[in-house]
Amino acid sequence: MTELKVYDATGVQRPISAETNPDGSISPRHGFSEEATALVEAVRQAVEIVTPACQHRPVKPSDDVLLENVLSIYVGFGGAVAIEAGGGVAIYHCQNGTLLPVAAHKVLATGTTASEIVALVK
Repeated sequence: MTELKVYDATGVQRPISAETNPDGSISPRHGFSEEATALVEAVRQAVEIVTPACQHRPVKPSDDVLLENVLSIYVGFGGAVAIEAGGGVAIYHCQNGTLLPVAAHKVLATGTTASEIVALVK
């Protein structure tokens, strides 16, 4: 095991352990420690958040329709936007031209007063 020094999102240096080869590279044969695996997953998720959208789709607010591969939501004409993401519901009060960096599963009709809503998707 080799102790690697990495920085978390707050800039604090945190040691993690990983199996390494004699040259110091991480060994895919032995895999990562739990800490390293968690770090790799966190980095992967962060990259997905900042990945630019490849497509856009108009959104008609609905309490039933699921959205797929959403990176963010654009609100053309302001108002309230009720979004379901990660099992919870949040209502955002937006001005015209707001970009919400939320990976929404639904834009709910109940509670949404904004219009001209567009989903930016992978």
